[in-house]
Amino acid sequence: MGIVGLYGLRWPRNKENLADLKKVMGKRTGLYVLANGSMPLYIGKGIVSRRVRAHNHSGGSKSKYWNYFSWFEILKPATNGEIENLLLQVLPFYVRSLNKQTGSLGRDNRRRFNDENNTPKVVDFPKLLPKKKKKSK
Repeated sequence: MGIVGLYGLRWPRNKENLADLKKVMGKRTGLYVLANGSMPLYIGKGIVSRRVRAHNHSGGSKSKYWNYFSWFEILKPATNGEIENLLLQVLPFYVRSLNKQTGSLGRDNRRRFNDENNTPKVVDFPKLLPKKKKKSK
């Protein structure tokens, strides 16, 4: 048995999928990845359903940027090969284009989102440029 128990890849961010995550994971701990499209933006750990839902609140510092998430229940301490497989699953193909292997976490543990819930929340990105300083007279 590997280090990963239940997991879900690239779930669209929406109310239904966040509720499903709570049902599936309950109070299980693990890792989660917040992404914009296929670009990972943030990786966190803890009680997965609680942490992902906390990042969904409109006032949160990360809520403006992500529209997909992946999650992984971590069962036990890991070997380097198992960690590599986990990262290969999360990173988009163009970031790992030099890797010949793709890694596998096992098919029996994977949980898929309901096909009816495949539309992520629309995220309007804030302008990231620094504000211009006002010239004093």
